[in-house]
Amino acid sequence: MRKCAKVYWLKVSSFILLVVFLSLPLYHCGGRFRTFPSQGQVDGTWNLVLIKDGVTVRSPQLSITQKERYGDFSGTTSDGGTLTGTFNVNTVTITLNNADGSVTTLNNGEFSDDGRTISGAYSSTDSDGSGTWTATRPFTPPSLAVTPTAVSLSCQSGQSQTFTATGGSSANYSVVATQNGTLITLSTTTLTTNGQFIVAANTSCTGADGTVVNLTLSDTVTSIPITVTISNP
Repeated sequence: MRKCAKVYWLKVSSFILLVVFLSLPLYHCGGRFRTFPSQGQVDGTWNLVLIKDGVTVRSPQLSITQKERYGDFSGTTSDGGTLTGTFNVNTVTITLNNADGSVTTLNNGEFSDDGRTISGAYSSTDSDGSGTWTATRPFTPPSLAVTPTAVSLSCQSGQSQTFTATGGSSANYSVVATQNGTLITLSTTTLTTNGQFIVAANTSCTGADGTVVNLTLSDTVTSIPITVTISNP
């Protein structure tokens, strides 16, 4: 009986130790080991800024081609140069072969937590000297969308519908009734804060059953039509 209890206790202890171990942050010999959403993948476009003594001395765009995660990569710069790069655990080193024959080395670039920014120290054989560098991946917001895109509302019961806009430029959201707007009440008080707006059928609406109210949602770049069908006018 004592032997069984001892075996049981060893199993429980091992399980507790495993849970504790899995809950601890991972470390390597150089400090805490971090992982990032885009770590290991730098393929695409980056905006580079070199800063020397607090002043921006160069800001080309990098176009990087990478065949596999964590693999070596190459590319071009918008000011006529070429580049090569390598990974070293959590950091990247990029060598810029500039159009004038000089070489700029972007050393030990560390990723931001969202993987969209890399920064480190640089040195160059030209007048750029040495300083710090930051490369940022341009953010492209998702296309403007709205849910739902069509709805039927009863004016007898004053039905309403909440619509939600996403993507595009939320600070520029607007929505207007482009046809038969007198049949509905449009509330846009939270449109630019959370993307929502409310359309309610007016209980005093008149007209033929099935009259369509056309709405247009826009962010100044893209416009989306929304159809509201009014029933029982």
